[in-house]
Amino acid sequence: MSEQILAGKTCLVTGGGGGLGKVIATKFLEAGGSVVICDVNEERLQETSAELSSKGPFKAIKTDITNKEAVQSLFDEVIREFGKIDVLVNNAGIMDQFDPVGDLDIELWERVMAINLTAPFLLSKLAVKNMLEQEKPDGRIINIVSVAGRAGWASGAAYTASKHGLVGLTKNTAAFYGTKGIKCNALMMGAMQTNVADAFKTGINMEGYQKMNTIFESIKAPYCDLEEVAGFCTSMTYGKGASIINGACIAMDQGWTATVG
Repeated sequence: MSEQILAGKTCLVTGGGGGLGKVIATKFLEAGGSVVICDVNEERLQETSAELSSKGPFKAIKTDITNKEAVQSLFDEVIREFGKIDVLVNNAGIMDQFDPVGDLDIELWERVMAINLTAPFLLSKLAVKNMLEQEKPDGRIINIVSVAGRAGWASGAAYTASKHGLVGLTKNTAAFYGTKGIKCNALMMGAMQTNVADAFKTGINMEGYQKMNTIFESIKAPYCDLEEVAGFCTSMTYGKGASIINGACIAMDQGWTATVG
């Protein structure tokens, strides 16, 4: 049995229907938290709900996080059922198709930005508001970023820009609310075997993909284990030392960016 560091805490995980989000939600339940997941994929949401609902206080809500009214409705439902929010994990995201700026369609740019950057802003805004309303604010926001948040070769222009932007949002949130009881940090992920690549099953820009893959293969970096990532994410909430970590962008990439620079 995991240490119950999330007992009495309400946690919201976006993109929780599958991949890393599902594993994080599982670890949060094992740590004693009340967990809400949201996802736009109805099938994944139902499958995960059936699997996790017996593990502890749990709710799955279908949500289009690019719609501000839907995000507000999501928070209203979370607060109505659980009374507050303590932990927000901005995990939901999509890849682009490795297009550099000269080849990038505006529609794909706008969609990637809407999901990867604007949605975390909307969610963080509402989370901060509720956290500050609590008698003794002690909230956590964890943004799932990427090596593309510090490098220019790891994806296309849209994804790279969105993840650089999320790093900036992380640091600004940490700087403004760290002394008010809210800690905000980012995990800069390397390659993982998740559903994030669904977006580029077809139409991939081979020049952009080969640039990333050449660097990835050159250091022979293994995939990041989802269980380990989710366990670390759990520790970053209220584990030992978590209260002094704020504004950090922690590389979890098997040394990928450390090797490349």
